[in-house]
Amino acid sequence: MRKLVTVRTVDAIRPIPGADAIECAIVEGWTVVIKKGEFAVGDRCVFYEIDAFLPLDDPRFAFLEKAAITWNEQRGVRLRTMKLRGQISQGLILPLSQFAEIDALALADPALRQRDWAELFGIGKWEPVIPACLSGEVEGPFPSFIAKTDQERIQNLPEVLAANDGLAFEVTVKLDGSSMTAFHNAGALGVCGRNWQLRETPGNSLWRVARENRLLEALATLGRNVALQGEIIGEGIQGNPEKLRGQQFHVFDVFDIDRGSHCGMDERNAIVDALRVLGAGVRTVPLLEVSTLDRFGGSMAEVLAYAEGPSLNPGTSREGVVFKRLDGGLSFKAISNSYLLKHSDR
Repeated sequence: MRKLVTVRTVDAIRPIPGADAIECAIVEGWTVVIKKGEFAVGDRCVFYEIDAFLPLDDPRFAFLEKAAITWNEQRGVRLRTMKLRGQISQGLILPLSQFAEIDALALADPALRQRDWAELFGIGKWEPVIPACLSGEVEGPFPSFIAKTDQERIQNLPEVLAANDGLAFEVTVKLDGSSMTAFHNAGALGVCGRNWQLRETPGNSLWRVARENRLLEALATLGRNVALQGEIIGEGIQGNPEKLRGQQFHVFDVFDIDRGSHCGMDERNAIVDALRVLGAGVRTVPLLEVSTLDRFGGSMAEVLAYAEGPSLNPGTSREGVVFKRLDGGLSFKAISNSYLLKHSDR
């Protein structure tokens, strides 16, 4: 699960050319614009990740009043990617001294050091409104026997780059759409959005696309307890940046329900090929390459630069890229900063 509020350390302070009142703090892989002199290297801080929704009934966020919006009937501020005096800023840091709720003794415990404090402070994760064609009628909660699709951002995994262990990763384009899952489990078939299993209704795009591409029939014939997980893109979804006619489902993962883990690249490709033989129209996300992380030399900036580039439609800038170790045991995403600045309403 994504951690929205964590206690971290300021790793470096960098000047912003031409700026007298602000500077840039480096917090692990994140860059955050701060008031000059507010923090020093080594200071502990409370870090709020982008998309955190900060309630304005907490006086610690009162200085953000000008950016207030109403979301889920609550007045607050959604943290976005911004550019200030030419410097990318992502997230917010506040001095740890402002938070009496955080027990200093607890922070000394390695097991609690990476705790997400969002619930304690009433911080929610901002989500865009889901189009009616994707929400549909709820059958039930997202199945507990399938892991949700939510890769961690590379900025939260600097140790992965530092390892440089030579293991190969597949790199795919992250498409700008909505999460979709189609599964077979012990004879039961289902279709899900990000958070819910959905009932089949005439107006639901996820079910319609699953039927048009014979995904459920092929999964039933295959007989394995697996879930196809991917992105539905096209008309009526996120502004249709790929300029498609209609809608398409692109698989980026296959989850083995019996094993409780994602398949590696070779097994996933074999399952996709088998479903195609059984008559399913299975599309996959675009593969850029298979490579090691050594090419980035441990540089976060190099990874984020790599996230920029064309999408499925060569005339569209992509949302970012996803890295998956070939055995399926580790994955993470790098989101394009250009995309985040352009689509700050999402």
